[in-house]
Amino acid sequence: MKRTILTMLALLLACALLAGCGASSSMNTAVGGGAAAAAPQENYDMAMEESGVTSGETGTLLPEAGGRKLVYTATLDLETKTYTDARTALLDALDKAGGYVESNEEGGSAERGSRWSRLTLRVPADRYADFLNEASGVGNLVNKQEQMEDITASYVDVQARLESLETQRTRLTELMAQAENLTDLLQIQQQLSDVEYQIESYTAQMRAMDDQVDYCTVEVYLNEVDSLTIVEPTFGERIGEAFANSWVDFGEFCQDLAVFLVYRLPALLVLAVILVIVLLVARRSRKRIRATAAARPVPPVQPGAAGADYGPLYAKPESDKPKKPES
Repeated sequence: MKRTILTMLALLLACALLAGCGASSSMNTAVGGGAAAAAPQENYDMAMEESGVTSGETGTLLPEAGGRKLVYTATLDLETKTYTDARTALLDALDKAGGYVESNEEGGSAERGSRWSRLTLRVPADRYADFLNEASGVGNLVNKQEQMEDITASYVDVQARLESLETQRTRLTELMAQAENLTDLLQIQQQLSDVEYQIESYTAQMRAMDDQVDYCTVEVYLNEVDSLTIVEPTFGERIGEAFANSWVDFGEFCQDLAVFLVYRLPALLVLAVILVIVLLVARRSRKRIRATAAARPVPPVQPGAAGADYGPLYAKPESDKPKKPES
């Protein structure tokens, strides 16, 4: 029994050392960064294979549920002449979206009209686009930047390592109950302590990534100014706006045309019936005229008759030719 426990303990120790090779680097990596890139490729592939489902085309592993893990961040640079109203409107929009203020920094002087705010706002992912549009309108938008980061690979990697460590913890707990002496018990407790430390670390990483995915980050710079900055659109922006407006106008034209046709449908139907009747009558009249002309006999033309067409077989008599006057 003692030899069996020691053998299983050695196997668990080897697994913990293999997992620890990737843990030392991935735990020091930023949560939003590439934890998968920091870990050794062998450990990464092994962890990914244990976690989810591979896509048939690229082999990239996707989580079993929840789709891609996308992190959205944005930066807004706003100007306003009514600082208090703009700030109030911004916070009202945040409250309406169900978000909260993560950090806030203010400065400047109200007498000089130089107040400013630097706010880090967290917005639910499903209200991110609506809030961004509303927040952009509380002042003069000078600059707007948006970023999207796909952390699916990092998330799946951490999830797989966490599941593997939880399996090790369960097995170590079972071995602890079967230990027959103090030496075995202390060794198992040491291994269990290391595994639980790694579980806590990976759990904290998963919670941080879930928070980044569930709540988008919006940095807002609000400045009080005497005169607003005129932001001229670039050539590409003008082309894009013109193209978008052309489609909007075309859609409105199609809608107006459809409404007009429906409104004039009775008159159009009557006109169509009249037009069909006229065409049928005209066609029947042409057929009758052609039939009458085909049934009428054509008299033969005698040679030498006035207006007769002389062909090569009939030559006009010499006597019929006009004579030249004698001089």
